[in-house]
Amino acid sequence: MIIKEHINVKDDRLIDGLTPVVWIMDQMEKSVDQEVTIDFSDTRFISPVFALSFIVYLTRCGKKIAFTNVSDYLERIGLGIGGIKPDTMRQTEFLAELEKYTSKTYIPIIDFAAGRNSDAKEVVSSIVENMIIQQLNIQSNVANGFKYMIDETLDNITEHSESDRGYIFAQAYPTKGFLDVCIADRGVSLLGSYEKLPDNEILSDMEAIKAANRGLSSKNLPDAENRGFGIRTSKQMLIHGLGGQYLMISGSSLYLKSCNLDTFYSMPHGLRWNGTIVALRIPYHSSSFNYINYIE
Repeated sequence: MIIKEHINVKDDRLIDGLTPVVWIMDQMEKSVDQEVTIDFSDTRFISPVFALSFIVYLTRCGKKIAFTNVSDYLERIGLGIGGIKPDTMRQTEFLAELEKYTSKTYIPIIDFAAGRNSDAKEVVSSIVENMIIQQLNIQSNVANGFKYMIDETLDNITEHSESDRGYIFAQAYPTKGFLDVCIADRGVSLLGSYEKLPDNEILSDMEAIKAANRGLSSKNLPDAENRGFGIRTSKQMLIHGLGGQYLMISGSSLYLKSCNLDTFYSMPHGLRWNGTIVALRIPYHSSSFNYINYIE
């Protein structure tokens, strides 16, 4: 089976990157072929949402995948190889690899070890955050909020997803003054996390994504109720503090929030992801933003 889709993700809305992924997923799910070739000859530009939702699906689709006609841009961001793996190299090598992107408006896809006992998350978050802040010359008031949001999202991956790998990818749009960051895992999904709790009453992906965004933690820890508020605090900073957009995808459900929208959706045709994907659209020019105002 060969899939050839004209992909040129616009930057009007954070969710726009999801449309071609859903089309590809639908074609693959309908086909009985176990070998699929994705032809990227008509691909002009992809977004972090496209890249990571695509990768997460491919890691669990159960089919043999090949890529053809991959452009230089797709090669540079690491789509064809699934991203740079910092745990397979020395830290100095990882730093040297990222130095190649200092003058770019993006960082490559990074595929990191996500287990609870792994220290890769701290290394990745520190290096990536500092790289993006340097690339875009983000001022300290916004940089502090940016670091909080990224750290919270990465914490959720390593603490509850039971995923062996996590992914992060970022692309800036300097002429429009915002940055898209996507963070994903290929773990048990939000529903899978809730199902492991005693006396769990959450029975669907939709119930799970609504619970997570109400601040109900799926972490079975003594302070679990409080830890669940990290998502809420990040959204407050992003939406009300910076005027950004927030997207969460887990299982067969997704949630989109902005200044003008607060909506949950169910995926069509029984499509789903084994894992959770969070994307943030972060306007990074703001003289009035103070992240301390949003810390609970």
